[in-house]
Amino acid sequence: MFYTLKKICPSGILISLLVLLLALASIPVAAESSLAIQQTQQSQLDHQRQHYREALDLIRKGRWQSLRKHRQQLADYPLYPYLIYARLIADLRYSRREEIADYLNNYEGTVKARHLRSKWLDYLVKRKYWTTYIEFYNQAEANIGQQCHFQFARLNRLQADAQEPAYASALALWNTGKSQPKACDKLFSLLVTEKRISESLAWQRFNKALLNHQYTLARYLQRFLTSKHYKSLAKHYYRVDRNPQLISQFAIFNHDTEEELRIIEHGLVHLATKDSHATLSAWSHYQQTHEFSHAARSKIVSAIIKGLHREKLGTVADAYFVDHLQLLNQTTDGAMTEWRIRQALKARDWLAVQRWIKRLPSDKRQRTAWRYWAIRSMEAAASTTRDPRLEEMLASLAKERDFYGFLASDKLDKEYSLNHNPVTMDEARISTLKLQPAMQRARELFFHRDILDANREWLQATGDFTYEDWLAAAIIASQWHWHDKAIASLGKAKYWDDIEIRFPLAYSEIIERTAEKTQLTNYLLLALARQESAFNPVATSSAGAMGLMQLMPATAKGTARKHNIPYRNKRQLHSPETNVPIAGQYFRSLLERYDNNRILASAAYNAGPRRVDQWLDKTDGKLPFDVWIELIPYRETRAYVRNILMYSIIYSRKMGLTPPMLQRDEKLRLF
Repeated sequence: MFYTLKKICPSGILISLLVLLLALASIPVAAESSLAIQQTQQSQLDHQRQHYREALDLIRKGRWQSLRKHRQQLADYPLYPYLIYARLIADLRYSRREEIADYLNNYEGTVKARHLRSKWLDYLVKRKYWTTYIEFYNQAEANIGQQCHFQFARLNRLQADAQEPAYASALALWNTGKSQPKACDKLFSLLVTEKRISESLAWQRFNKALLNHQYTLARYLQRFLTSKHYKSLAKHYYRVDRNPQLISQFAIFNHDTEEELRIIEHGLVHLATKDSHATLSAWSHYQQTHEFSHAARSKIVSAIIKGLHREKLGTVADAYFVDHLQLLNQTTDGAMTEWRIRQALKARDWLAVQRWIKRLPSDKRQRTAWRYWAIRSMEAAASTTRDPRLEEMLASLAKERDFYGFLASDKLDKEYSLNHNPVTMDEARISTLKLQPAMQRARELFFHRDILDANREWLQATGDFTYEDWLAAAIIASQWHWHDKAIASLGKAKYWDDIEIRFPLAYSEIIERTAEKTQLTNYLLLALARQESAFNPVATSSAGAMGLMQLMPATAKGTARKHNIPYRNKRQLHSPETNVPIAGQYFRSLLERYDNNRILASAAYNAGPRRVDQWLDKTDGKLPFDVWIELIPYRETRAYVRNILMYSIIYSRKMGLTPPMLQRDEKLRLF
């Protein structure tokens, strides 16, 4: 549609005006029509959602006949396959194998199809239906246990002359450096009975187990080593792992095999933690007799350098480091050089900091952390404190939106740079993604608070996403208030500049109430939730921390009791209404413990107060705040503290507040 008038005859002008007026009049009609369609669609969706809730209630009560009738009204609802799955899984029987096959065919590749196949295969194993197991097996979806069952099924059903590929696959499953699941026991017993495990193969697995510190498995594998040669090697290798000084017995290690190279590397790395001189001597010998990979050489040299530093032989260590600088920078991407910079920071040897920063790979030197420490070391060293480049370096760093950029802004007494640049995306792409079946299922599961399956469907939907798809996914998840997925999607795209999506003002009511109750700032609590779970209320870490603020159940129980917060069991930690108040009180207690210092309280929230106390004892009140943060032993905790302080600033600015990133007492304290 377009609107133009031309200088033509009066009647032409009149006609053009009429066309224009009619076009303009049609706009509200079209808008009203579009709105009416949207309202109708939403009403239908609300109706389906209510029916689905009723269907779930029927499933819980086991009323399957009623469910069959009820689900007919949901045939075009995205979660209809979940209702069929629930009925099948509740009554797995061999007589239903056709229904199961139909489901797997109709919903191939979906989350519930994979789940059904897995349950069905378990059913078939228990009843030893090996032919049917082979028929339904899918290698692309199989876990290790199912792979073992599949090879066992093949060996039970194939003719002897066709079994060799199955034996080869079974041996590959057996030859790992760790114990396999119990589901593999029958298959592995068959390999032993049929004498399929050769001594050389057992020797390979023995080495893998030893290098993984799987000593029980290594001892078990020694029974397959029957020759004098392998028995002797196994004895020596096992002893070297437990007593690395034995690596200096050169006569034992003179075969230059792949396994021997690994055990020498293993022994030298262990020995370097105890005796760097002996390690250097042994390493000099083995370089003459064996050919090591770049990665192995780097690992051994790194261990020797760290060992020399522990033994206060810094000059020797640095000379050795410089000799191997190219190797170490290439194989560790500069990580060893970064370690050496931190050693210089610990000693507050500012000239050494400058030297080692210059030795970083060029791309690492441009990272904000090392730009900051280049500035900081120049300011602190007498010979460079008045360097005219400092102001320009600070101004450049202050443009960055991160912890170090904010520190540079503080030095210049400038407002922090947030650099907000929202994602722009074609509406057509967003609409297309929303219509994908897996995305629709993910949306509905998220609506019904079935977060586990919602996450699975999201993973299914996004498996082959492009850069543009991830940006669109971030917008979609943000619209659905699925904040952790929106944040993660921008992370996948490596798009860091949309502050609105990356830092949502989520759960604001409970956070505001907790802030008032605990006398914490709401922007600090938002920063904690953003860092801990990205606003995922049901997040559970591998360590067992739970909920929005990632509380350990024991910590939550003690804190709730102390502050009279209703708390019965750890499941409540997945409710923000319980999680946030307990977390707020716990963080308040850490602030009280550490004289209101957010640096220490944040470190303690992440790593535990006992560890923070130990770190403080070691530094003995001698380090400035920035050096102390940089020297936190745990990389995760270092990043955590920086993020809490930085995220607090971002949230404060979003709320129209302008506190500094660090208070005066936090800056001036020595740690």
